[in-house]
Amino acid sequence: MIRRRLGLVARSVLMGLGARGLVPARRVVGAPVASAVPVVMCLWNRPDRLEAVLDGLAAQQSDRPVRLMLWNNQRRDRARYAEVLRRRAPEGALASVELVQSPINVGGIARFYLLARLRRTGFAGPVILLDDDQEIAPTFVAALLAAFAPRTVHGVWAWTQGTGYWDRTPATGDDATYVGTGGSVLDASIVDDRRFFTALPLPYLFLEDIWMNAVARRLGWTLAHVDAGYTFVDEEVGQHHTLADAKAAFFDYLRSPESDRAWAAARR
Repeated sequence: MIRRRLGLVARSVLMGLGARGLVPARRVVGAPVASAVPVVMCLWNRPDRLEAVLDGLAAQQSDRPVRLMLWNNQRRDRARYAEVLRRRAPEGALASVELVQSPINVGGIARFYLLARLRRTGFAGPVILLDDDQEIAPTFVAALLAAFAPRTVHGVWAWTQGTGYWDRTPATGDDATYVGTGGSVLDASIVDDRRFFTALPLPYLFLEDIWMNAVARRLGWTLAHVDAGYTFVDEEVGQHHTLADAKAAFFDYLRSPESDRAWAAARR
């Protein structure tokens, strides 16, 4: 019981710091450059994938260099990630890498703590979100940047949903109601509305993809599909396999009057 309470306190503290952009990110490769596009990624149970991710970003054919920002949620893999990054140097399009070694697993919402950190330093513009189970083509970053516009979320995994979470058809343009966080480009200012953090129900903390879309729609943003070369790999170790029922429940909650009241009452 004591350990559980300490864990809840630690998570609450970390979430509070993250929402204010105060999480410490250590520079481990190179240094960020002003013209770089941030690429934000959470690490979970795929330590063997990091080398391929770094190689894929270094090979990008883009006018803008890449600033990779990593958040590791898995304590047991800390040393492996650190060792991989110790062997790297800026290469090709990959100008720098920063790393947060989280003391606890806070799921994918951590991506948005890094966006809050960027906004705190004055960054404005597009941020790319990537998953470590995605192999990307050399034109991936350029394709996402070409699709970007203020107050939008564009992504490779985009759907138009009906009356339920799994009632969906592939989106072909700006008819999307859901865009997956992995392989998306969005306006970093989405976290400026503090309700992004304060209105998120804690039972659904690990469903940041659904929440991002719900917030974007509430703010009147455009959600759209974009074509960019990618494939999924090593999917069997992802967290999403255990979240199917929760996704459907969260979708239903977000369409309820209770959700509207919680949004209206949340701290801005």
